[in-house]
Amino acid sequence: MVVTSAKDVVLDGVSKRFGTVTAVHPLGLVVARGEFLTLLGPSGCGKTTLLRMIAGLEGVSGGRIFVGGEDVTGKPPNRRDTSIMFQDYALFPHKTLLDNISYGLKMRGVAKLEREARAREWLHRIGLPDHAARHPHELSGGQRQRVALARSLIISPGVLLLDEPLGALDANLRRQLQGELRRIHRELGLTFIYVTHDQEEALTMSDRIAVMREGRVEQLATPGELYDRPETEFVARFLGVPNILTAKITAVSGVMVEAEATHVGALWFHMADAAVGSAIALALRPSRIELKRVTTAGRNAVSVTIIDAAFAGNNFRVLARTAGGQSFTIEYERRDSETVVPREGETMLASWNHTSLVPLKPDAP
Repeated sequence: MVVTSAKDVVLDGVSKRFGTVTAVHPLGLVVARGEFLTLLGPSGCGKTTLLRMIAGLEGVSGGRIFVGGEDVTGKPPNRRDTSIMFQDYALFPHKTLLDNISYGLKMRGVAKLEREARAREWLHRIGLPDHAARHPHELSGGQRQRVALARSLIISPGVLLLDEPLGALDANLRRQLQGELRRIHRELGLTFIYVTHDQEEALTMSDRIAVMREGRVEQLATPGELYDRPETEFVARFLGVPNILTAKITAVSGVMVEAEATHVGALWFHMADAAVGSAIALALRPSRIELKRVTTAGRNAVSVTIIDAAFAGNNFRVLARTAGGQSFTIEYERRDSETVVPREGETMLASWNHTSLVPLKPDAP
């Protein structure tokens, strides 16, 4: 594998085993200089293990790791151009904020006056200029996380590794700090590798997202590509698509495909390299389905019974079901207080545009 420009992270066949358990299967990944890459996936998928291998906190079972063009596979954390930020802050409770932030510089032999001056600059940058003498227990969770971020960045790493850093915060504070992290990323131009299980957080913050499953990268793409074109059922469901339709292809004309879906009926969608008679799974986002008070079914339209309709702020979330038992989750905008809400037990027509159906590859075994 060719190592590219300085400050890149390159994983060349990297794997990790714990005894007989393979936590990360051999994988290759290149993170470009200045990129914000997120490792996204459920607990136990290998994302934190992968991050810890890049940091040098876990050894590799196979493969090589390059940081900034240098092979760091066997080097300790302090010999890599990386810094890591944890969910639990990992601040020293007995040290002041000034000493916490400047600790990395102290370990690198920077003179006291210089490291304190740089720490005060970071206190100002994170909005805590008058808190130098305070201790971590005197701060809110959000303030402690800002201090942890400053301590990670004061050593001027080429790559910042973030292991679910906002996981312990409430929703409003998480959104605020997401914005701050993005701002700092743009200002400093560093490479960020971010671990989270929160798909909304990943979509909001990232340049690219690597969706991980059982120690493998299932799909690597931009947020827009992942949202609009998930490649497998696992990715689709993890990215919040509950509607998966199974069908058999009945006709192909160029890239236009017709199929018959179980308990739904006739479908029409775009797909390259389709073959008549083959089975296919298709993802359909809840927001792409329209409900109408007519019941004439047809291609990409099916009669459904409303099972439940819930108010969800700016949207209504509806659960509906066909006569054959196919369930649909449907979301539509609440434009004003007069927006009509489907009634439980009501029969309506669910329909969608052919471009809203996304063909899926089979999940890897």
